[in-house]
Amino acid sequence: MIARTARLLKRLVQGNALPAYIIFRKPMVVISYFEDFVNRRDDILNALGDPKPFLLFQFGWHRETPARAEEAARDASLISRQCPGAELIFLCNSEREVALVSGVGLRAEFCHQNAFLDEQRYHIVSRPIRYDAIYLARITPFKRHALAAKITSLRLIGDHSEREAAYFAETRRLLAHASWKRKVFSRFVSRTIGEAHCGLCLSAEEGAMFVSAEYLLSGRPLVSTRNLGGRDAFFEPDYAFLAQDTADSVRDGVDAMKHCAISPAEIRRRTIEKFQPHRERMIAILQDICDRSKVKRDAAAQWPRYFTHKFGLRCFNGPRVRLTRIPKHRA
Repeated sequence: MIARTARLLKRLVQGNALPAYIIFRKPMVVISYFEDFVNRRDDILNALGDPKPFLLFQFGWHRETPARAEEAARDASLISRQCPGAELIFLCNSEREVALVSGVGLRAEFCHQNAFLDEQRYHIVSRPIRYDAIYLARITPFKRHALAAKITSLRLIGDHSEREAAYFAETRRLLAHASWKRKVFSRFVSRTIGEAHCGLCLSAEEGAMFVSAEYLLSGRPLVSTRNLGGRDAFFEPDYAFLAQDTADSVRDGVDAMKHCAISPAEIRRRTIEKFQPHRERMIAILQDICDRSKVKRDAAAQWPRYFTHKFGLRCFNGPRVRLTRIPKHRA
């Protein structure tokens, strides 16, 4: 019921909005997930109506292998052919991703997506600890829920699609001891995280995994497997245990993080501190765009005007979220 209500509200507010967010109109600067832009390329470029836009791209799935980087180059060439005046800038989640993406001839900057979580949405909530670990993750195979099988006190939060029904059934059978809930609204995420000693990140590869930073902003340590995707950019070993790809190792990590000596406030503080270089890099990119376009603007001073949680991408973030047409109130 909660999930259906959230989807309905999202449709009502966003309508036919496109998966892109206008940062500036003059010069035209737009940010989008690259995969989403590629899928809606015609619609977005037509809606922008600008022959020389600056297109900033985040990656929803990693480009940390040569094959994935080359795929990005092929898709980028389609955009460049359709809009020759566009300048494409790829915001990467790891130094390795920067090297591989720049190696195929694309401009790449180490500018991590998780740094654009709005930290004011997350809080340290004092709650009774009910679980050893919590895993906020879609119930889908690449999330590797089986690695949590030996955690005796476990909370799962995550939905699944019809095509994932078999995996969901197998996961619920394997983790029958775990408490499961389909969805929590974003305003309750920190409260939910606060009921567990630590969070889990168990995929071998994906994108940068927003929830890895949400755990930390909520003051909780975490247990993660090694991975492709860049989520470890904000980890420190005293509050982020890197486990091997075994249920025994994940269990041992949870046991270690139950006794984490770093306070919730310190975990949160260090995480926000680690965000700052990436935000500064984004501001520098935007300032350079404005300077080269001979548009007088102080991008740093205007940051509160154009920054919004996740840049409004892939989230329910109110009526400012997406591009349908150029909004009159943007400057």
